[in-house]
Order: sequence, then structure tokens, then C-alpha cells
Amino acid sequence: MSFDLEPPESNPQPPNDADQDNGQTSDLSTHENQFGANEAAMTPTAEMSFLHPTSLIFDFLAHVKTYILPVAIGLFYGATEGQGFLLIFSAVLVIPTLLHSILGYFTLRYCISDNQLIVREGILNRNIRTVPLARIQNIDSVQNPLHRLLKVAEVKIETASGTKPEAVLRVLSVDKMNSLRSAVFESPAHLAKVSQTNTAVVDLPAVENGHSQTINEFSPSESEDLLKIPLAWLVKAGLASNRGLVLVSISLGVISQFANDKFNFAFSSIGKFIRDANGAPELPDAPQSRWVVIGLSLAAIIIALGLIRLLGVGWYIIRFHGYQLQRNGNDLRISCGLWTKVSASIPIQRIQFISIHRSLLMRWWGLAAIRIETAGGDSSQNENSTESISKRWFIPVIAEDHVTPIIQSLRPDLIWDEANLEFQTVSPRTTNRLVRLACIQTVIVTLTGLAVSLAWGWLPGVILLPLLLARAVKKGKSMQYARRSNEVIYRSGIFNRKTSITFFDKIQILCINQSPFDRRWGMATLCVDTAAAGPAGHRMQIAYLEEQFAHDEFKDLRVSAAGREPVFG
Repeated sequence: MSFDLEPPESNPQPPNDADQDNGQTSDLSTHENQFGANEAAMTPTAEMSFLHPTSLIFDFLAHVKTYILPVAIGLFYGATEGQGFLLIFSAVLVIPTLLHSILGYFTLRYCISDNQLIVREGILNRNIRTVPLARIQNIDSVQNPLHRLLKVAEVKIETASGTKPEAVLRVLSVDKMNSLRSAVFESPAHLAKVSQTNTAVVDLPAVENGHSQTINEFSPSESEDLLKIPLAWLVKAGLASNRGLVLVSISLGVISQFANDKFNFAFSSIGKFIRDANGAPELPDAPQSRWVVIGLSLAAIIIALGLIRLLGVGWYIIRFHGYQLQRNGNDLRISCGLWTKVSASIPIQRIQFISIHRSLLMRWWGLAAIRIETAGGDSSQNENSTESISKRWFIPVIAEDHVTPIIQSLRPDLIWDEANLEFQTVSPRTTNRLVRLACIQTVIVTLTGLAVSLAWGWLPGVILLPLLLARAVKKGKSMQYARRSNEVIYRSGIFNRKTSITFFDKIQILCINQSPFDRRWGMATLCVDTAAAGPAGHRMQIAYLEEQFAHDEFKDLRVSAAGREPVFG
């Protein structure tokens, strides 16, 4: 049960169209006081509402999640040291958290008045904070099974000014959440803003369960489906991903921390069986035992790999089951989730960066994934579920045939034809440079191996050299760059290929980097950054360009990003 807002702005300015288009809307108007002489002037005319009573439960659980490691340690030592330790530990950790949740519930109230969302909170240091309705871009919600059982939702309110939600209401009833959405998005201030920025989209292609259809022109109040992901796509994406390996690694880490005697005995028995099979040549059945060990080991590896892939499938189904992408006016809306239902909104004008990912298996199956970066995006890896769905996992899997229409729906003026793009390759001397680096790495590995074993130290180098040489050749050919009338496009990757797009009006920073080795080879790295911060997982850092070409592109992009016609030299 929290309501987090950005720090107050000393001189709030009204938003302008240029800032909105670039996702740089000025900070929301925020007022704080000590309830002195100005309290009457700031008191809202509408009646203030409390959060849902179950907020006490969810706020307490949210705080407990942050204490999960101390709680685990407390339970472990409580079981060994006795109940006295456990009672003291609970009193120190749980009671203050419960009091915080209770006081927070009774002191936080909100309402909509005078085209503003107003929040009053605090006990000793009281304050009133306001969020103009016209600044609100998203009202997202998260519902886990407990939320759905109690018919409530955690609501997150976003503007274009921050790297995190401007407000988190934990929790509201579903009816009040819908009422809040209606009050915000149907308010005169918000409708006036939408009517100024809305551009009609005609004949927008859509995809439903793998089949294309056409969406005709629609008004901002209409909602149209763009994509529904069938279960078969999620299964294939899970098989192609390494999510299961991540889950296994986490599980093994937890098991190793809380392993008991039975767990250790099982591993000791397996180790003893292997040692007996390989260390008893005098037994007549020793060769057969060795083959049994080899067979069991191979079977265990195959079963483990299969389980890892199945865990990946389970993760995709739990996270993205029922995935639906809709367009409503200038907003894209995503809903998905089997266990926790997530609903997120993305204003199209805030999209800064689009990235198409294709792993090796996904290319074989004709699939891809699409990620985006939006203005105010956060580079943090610990994103909450709403941010993760709307950015890092924007479209987790999509058939290759449907990539083009979806990409074009993200930017109305973009004409996307990836197969016919004219890419500029990196310097032709890149392969020679990478081959030399591979040879140096092989020499280092070989010398290290010989220092360990004169008899077999050369073997790692012999195995590694062809692999490094193949990687050097492939990497030199995989990096490609293109610049069109309004876009910058970069492609890279050997096994996991990534193609990313950004736009002249979204470019924030341009720079050229040269290491001593770059200067030696007459090369440079061109870096193109936007207001977003990396959730798409593909930085536009185009390395190994010819030095003169990199400087020419830098000059042309600098002019284009400033809003003038590009200068082609």
C-alpha cells in the first residue's frame, strides 16, 4: 500500500507537443506542505477515498517479500536454537512491518478533483500531492491469484516523466480501478490532449492466432486487436529459450544452501558408485560397470536437458498465457498471464527503440521476438512484472510472417521491409583483425595449458583455434548498419541475431569511440543512444566501422537528429 511520487518540481511548466513526442514531458505538479496556512487552499473539493481494506494484507506481504532472506535465516536458526529466538526475531521484524501497513492504510487517501489526481498521506509530516490528469499516460494493473480471489488489483499510474511508476495504489477494488481509468481517460483534459496528438491509422494489419486480418480506420475510443499469441507459439518459444536453465541454477543454489543429510547422502552414493565402477579393474564385471555408468550419465544428461526445456515451456505459458495486444487510439495495451494477470499500456509516441530477436532455434521454426524501449525506461534488471512485460518482453514470440505488420503498427510512418534493406557492412579488415585476436587468444590458452601439463597442455588450444576462427569470420559478417530517411538500423549476432531500429527524432546522444587498437586499424565505433536505457537488450554501438565513414555518419546523424535534412557527403 504505497504511493510513490517523483520529487516536487520547483517551477512546474505545462507540457508541450515537442516534449510529449519525445517522451520528455515535464515532471508532474507536486505540492507538499505541513498542513499550515495553505491547507484550506489545497483541500480538494471531492470526497477523499481510502484504498481497499485488503490493502493491509497486500502491503504487509509486499514488505515481507523484501525480508525473504532474513526470514529464511530466522526460520533456520529458530529451528535449531529454539522457539525463543524465533519469537524475538518475529517481534523485531514482523511487528514494525504490520504497524507500518496499518498506519499507511489509515493515512493514505485519494480522489479526482479539478482535473487532478490528488493524494493525501502522512502522519507527522503530512502532504498533499497532485498529478494532472492530462499528464497520466498509463494506468496498469497486476493481479495474482489472491488479487483475483478478493476482486482487487494493484494499480500503477505512469506519466512520461519518470523511470518508474509515478504512483502505486496497492490495492483497489476492480470496480474502483475501472472507475479510476474512466475518470482519467474520459476526462475533458485527457480527451483534449488525445485529440491534438491522434493520427488516424488506416488498414493496419493484425494477427489473431496466427492468421492475418485487416483493421480499418478507428477512433481513439475504439479498441482493436493486433495480436493474440496461440499456445503452440509459447511452447516453441519455451523450447528455444534458456529460461529453464536459469530456473535450475536458482533451484540448485537454494538446495545447496538448505541441503540436509539425505540430500548429501544421495550425492555421496552416486559418487561412490562411479568411483567403484572405475576403480575396480580386478572385478570381472568392471568393464560392464563402466558402460553402465556411461549409459546412465548420458541418459541423465538427456533427461536434464529435456527437463530444462520443459521448465522453459512452463515459464512461458505461466507468464504469457492469453497474451493479447490491442491498440486503443494512440496507446498499445497488453494483457497476459496464467498465474499473475498483468495489464500494461504503452503510448506509441513514447516508443524510442524497436528490437527484433531471433535465436537459432526460433529461426529454424520461423519465429521471432520483439522488444521495445520507451521514454523514461529504466536499465535496471530487477523490473517489476508490468515494466518487464511492456518492455523487455513486449512480444515474447511471433511468427516471422507477422513481424512486418506489427513493426509498422508501432510507428505509422515506418515502411518496414527487412529483406530488401541495403545494409552497410563494417570495415572489410574486420575479419583480419578478429582472426589475429583469435590467434593471440589461442596462444595464451596453449601456453597456460602447457604450464599445467606438458603432455596434454596443447590440446585446449587445438580445440579452441578452429572455433575462434569460425567465430571471427561469422562476427565480421554479422554486423551490419543502415540509415534511411528517418531511421537508423543495426543488425548483429551470430546465433542470437538482433535487428534494432531507432528514429532521428528519438536520438538523444551521438558519439564516436576509438580505442588504441581502433586507431591502429583506422576504425571507430559509432554509438547512438535514445532516452530509453537498455531493456531491449541490444545497444546500438556499431563497432569496426571505417574511421572516415564513422565520422561522416556522425555528422549526418547529428544534423538529422536536430530536425534538419540530412547532409549526404
